[in-house]
Amino acid sequence: MLTVELIWIYVLITTYLVGYAVIKVITSLDCMHLQKGKNSKQYVPHYQESYIYAGIIANTIYAQLFSLAGGVGLVANLLLATVCIFIAIYYRQELFAGALNMWRVLFSGRNGVYYILIMLIMAYGASHGIMHYDSDLYHAQAIHWIEDYGIVRGLGNLHVRLAYNSSAFPLSALYSMSFISGKSYHVMSGFFALLLAWQCLDLKNVVRRGHFILSDFARIMAIYYLFTIFDDMVAPASDYFLSTIVFYIIIHWLDMNVRHEHSYVPYIFLALAGVYAITIKLSAAPMIILAIIPIYKLLHGKNAAKIKAFWVSVLLAFIISVPYFIRNVIISGWLIYPVTIFDFFTASWKIPRGVAEYDAKEIKTFGRGYTDVAAYGDVPFKEWVVNWFNSIHGLNKIMLVLDIVAIILYLACLIYFAAVAVGANSKLKNKLQDSKIFMLSQRSMVRNADFLTLGGTMILCLIFWLFSAPLIRYGEVYVCLTFAIVFGRFLILAFNKFGNDKKPAVYAFRAMIAILALWLVYKCGYLIMDDIKRFNPLYIADQQDYGEYAVESFDVQGTTIYYPVEGDRVGYYPFPAATNNISDKIAFMGSKIEEGIISTGK
Repeated sequence: MLTVELIWIYVLITTYLVGYAVIKVITSLDCMHLQKGKNSKQYVPHYQESYIYAGIIANTIYAQLFSLAGGVGLVANLLLATVCIFIAIYYRQELFAGALNMWRVLFSGRNGVYYILIMLIMAYGASHGIMHYDSDLYHAQAIHWIEDYGIVRGLGNLHVRLAYNSSAFPLSALYSMSFISGKSYHVMSGFFALLLAWQCLDLKNVVRRGHFILSDFARIMAIYYLFTIFDDMVAPASDYFLSTIVFYIIIHWLDMNVRHEHSYVPYIFLALAGVYAITIKLSAAPMIILAIIPIYKLLHGKNAAKIKAFWVSVLLAFIISVPYFIRNVIISGWLIYPVTIFDFFTASWKIPRGVAEYDAKEIKTFGRGYTDVAAYGDVPFKEWVVNWFNSIHGLNKIMLVLDIVAIILYLACLIYFAAVAVGANSKLKNKLQDSKIFMLSQRSMVRNADFLTLGGTMILCLIFWLFSAPLIRYGEVYVCLTFAIVFGRFLILAFNKFGNDKKPAVYAFRAMIAILALWLVYKCGYLIMDDIKRFNPLYIADQQDYGEYAVESFDVQGTTIYYPVEGDRVGYYPFPAATNNISDKIAFMGSKIEEGIISTGK
């Protein structure tokens, strides 16, 4: 726990400083200024965590690029620390003023206590728990390769799952501190969860405010998700990185909607965060739809400064995504493994097409609840979706049903808005505009653009997840947010219709707050009782390590490679490792394994 906190402090400092410099540089451009009439001034983020997230993205890019040259370890951290020192010196006055202001905000009341308490709780959760199966299968090995060698051509030929490139792994390697004692700390999934937990603190303003806003419902589902992964976030699984960053984007976007944010700059930043999410896990591909809003804001009106901002945004998206694609090609020979549609390269280390296609089918089949690819790889939709839905239990099944209802309601809203906007039938238009249920107009449609875009994005993410690999842990964030956004919007409309200060609305609001409070107490109590079973005083000081497994070995050109005696997991330390004895199926591109690995086709 203590080591987790110390590393988190280092992560906070380095990401904040780098993020501060990145945002200052970007917003110093004239096209990225806050525009108000004829006046123009540099945009300043409303939330301090924006600097941290900007730093996370920048440091992830740095770790990926550094991995192309060598292992991401001591040298990478020394260079990062040096850059941070220069940033701190260069922006010393602004940073000092910002630190004083932050200190006053945090410690003028109870806010600081809340932030520290949450950090302690989350650090305790990230110090121990249930190690994700895939972490001992390939996450640990992938991080180990990045720590020691950075990147190796054809690495996926050694262990096909090492070709599942994720930008989360270079970031984890950067902050694993394995160069200190040889132990690789896995704290970054917990750090992402910590940032989300801090973001959820704003939920306490509901009582003071006296009514709900749409981001409150997203925060409630984020809290539910944090309870769900509390005993799992010890693992460096990319699922946790992705889900927490998606929650952050949606909540932040909804907050801006409530503030009636007019600047296009924060929308650009969040859209770029969506691009970053895709590099963490491809299931987030529909998040690119979020770019619709900033693109509209930039291209509407043909303003020269906005056009320039558009091309700057395209360049930034390019910078975020290109290192990810480069690593894909070097590791697997494919632009996006195991997608074989984009077959642009003929590298000698390329994973055979048949292997990639089988792997893609295996992911899809496993996500649908089957383990036999040969028997169930081509099961019709009507058959597998019924079996898949029946295999889901508890609250997840209820949320999926609510998602179906939410999709129907969303489509009804979309049709309504389209009818109002187009106005093809004036009689229908007048009837809709006079509706006592919505009482909306074309102007209100513009105000609801965020709701339509965010709701539509979550629905498309949900559908994309369903037809790709619908394992619940892969898409739980979409399952949670889809109905939360749509139902939350309708609840707010209902409160507005009856009047927030009227007795029925007041009683309903108090009832919802009471239910929420009781639920939080129940979840905390259950979490404590469940954690008691796994309590180990050693984890108060240190973090639980990866799992250990019995292994055997084989040699390839004088290099010892390990594989498990049983199953397919080896953990972190037997390195390098494969899932089984493949001595006759691979060869090195040179005399050493780090020079590249090719498939012999046997």
